[in-house]
Amino acid sequence: MSTGLQPRRPDLRGKCQAAAKELAAQDPTLRVVRGWYIDIDWGEQEHWWCERPDGTVIDPTVEQFPTGHVEALRQYREYAGVHPCPGCGIPVEGETGFCCGGCHGATVGVPIGSCVCEFNHQLLDR
Repeated sequence: MSTGLQPRRPDLRGKCQAAAKELAAQDPTLRVVRGWYIDIDWGEQEHWWCERPDGTVIDPTVEQFPTGHVEALRQYREYAGVHPCPGCGIPVEGETGFCCGGCHGATVGVPIGSCVCEFNHQLLDR
């Protein structure tokens, strides 16, 4: 399903961490959160935002996403120690990185085959 929506503020792309930290510096009741914005059209996108103590999301750069201006469509998922490998999508522990060299190579334009690493199989067997 595609909404056909376009980001209202594409100029905000890549600025969410700095904007969230700046907002939290101005309001010490806010907590900076790292995770993913889940967009109907673009899927999960790495993102930073702020939250109030009651859980209310305050997101200064949400309009960088196609559905960002539609409050009813906003979905967030906080980082919890595992993230999808940018190459193949399997769960990877830690804050950054790939499951294997093959995935990293493919992502930066060095096609060295598909992901067949032992780490991949260990995670898939869990």
